[in-house]
Amino acid sequence: MLAKIDQNKFYIQPKFNNSVHFYGLKNKNTKSMFVFDLDGTLATASSEQIKYIFQKAKSCNADIVYATGRTYKEFTKLQNEISKSGIDFPNPDYLIANNGQFLYENVNGLVSENHLYQTQLKKKTHYQREVVTNIMHELSQNRKYKYSDNELITLPNLHEIRESDPTFYNSRISYYEWNPSKNMAEYFLAHDIDTTELKSEITSELRKRKIKLKFRENHYTKPIMDACNDRILLQANNLRRHKDGSMTALFLCAADKSDGIEFIRKNKGIKYSEILIAGNDDNDIPMAKLSKKGAKFICLKDASQRLIKFCLNLKNNVFIASTKGADAILEGIKHFTK
Repeated sequence: MLAKIDQNKFYIQPKFNNSVHFYGLKNKNTKSMFVFDLDGTLATASSEQIKYIFQKAKSCNADIVYATGRTYKEFTKLQNEISKSGIDFPNPDYLIANNGQFLYENVNGLVSENHLYQTQLKKKTHYQREVVTNIMHELSQNRKYKYSDNELITLPNLHEIRESDPTFYNSRISYYEWNPSKNMAEYFLAHDIDTTELKSEITSELRKRKIKLKFRENHYTKPIMDACNDRILLQANNLRRHKDGSMTALFLCAADKSDGIEFIRKNKGIKYSEILIAGNDDNDIPMAKLSKKGAKFICLKDASQRLIKFCLNLKNNVFIASTKGADAILEGIKHFTK
C-alpha cells in the first residue's frame, strides 16, 4: 500500500515485507553487516540512537560500515563536529569513502586505508584518470558540445568565466573538483545535453583503451549550487543551469559505494541476505541495487526523488521509512530484525 506524503514523495507502509529477518539474530556464527550513509542519515543520530544501533549490530554479529561521499579527512572533521555537540560517534569497522573510491579498516581502534582494495580496483578497472580527463576534454570541444560565439556573448561575465576555466569555458561540459581523487573525475553537464548519448560516447572511447568505469549522476538543487564557491558558480553559469537553477553533475568513477560493500562481503564471507543498508541520496542507489541480490535497504522518507523512485520499483528487501534521518534507521532495523 502506498501513502502520499509531502513534496509528492511516497513511502511504503512499515508492514511491507514483514517476513524478512537476519539469521544473525538466531545464529551468532552467521556474520552480518550494517552499512549506513552519513550526511542526513546516521550523522543525525543522538547518543541514545547510536548506542542502540551499535548494540543491535553486536547482537546480529554485524560489522558497522559507514559509506559516504566524504573523504577520510572530511569524515574525521564530521566526527569531531558531532563529538563537540556531546555525541560519541564511534569509528566504524570499515569506512567506504569518496563514494567507494577508497576503503578504510578499523584495526585495533585505528582506522587506516586498505591497500588491497586499491590494488584490486586498479586490476579490475584499469582506471587512469589522466586518460579519462583527456577524453572528456576532446569531447567537450566537439562541435556538438561547444557553444557558439552568439551563445557565449549572452553571458555578462564571460571574461571571468574564461579566466576561471580556460579549457572548458566554451563547452556544455565543464570539469570541476568537488572531492577529487585518482579514481574519479567530475563534470557539470549543461541542461540540454543528452546524457545517455554522452555516456555512450565516453564508454566507446574508453573501451578502446580497456578502461572500465562507472557513471554516477547527481542533480544539485539551486540552493546547493548558490552556496558553492565563486569558481564553481562561474562554471554553473546561466547557459548550463536548468531553468530552476539546478545543475546536473556526471561522475566518471572507478567504483561506487557498492564496490566497497562487495569487497568487505567477500573477504568476511557475508551473505547478501545478512547485509542491512540505509541511504538517502542519489549516490546510495548503487547500494540499493544490492537488494536485488538479497541485501536489505532502508530508504529514508526525505530521500532524493531518484532514490525513492528506484526503491519503489523494487519488489523485495526494501523498506521506505515514514521517518527521516536516524529515526528511519531505527525504524528499518526494527522492521528487518524482528
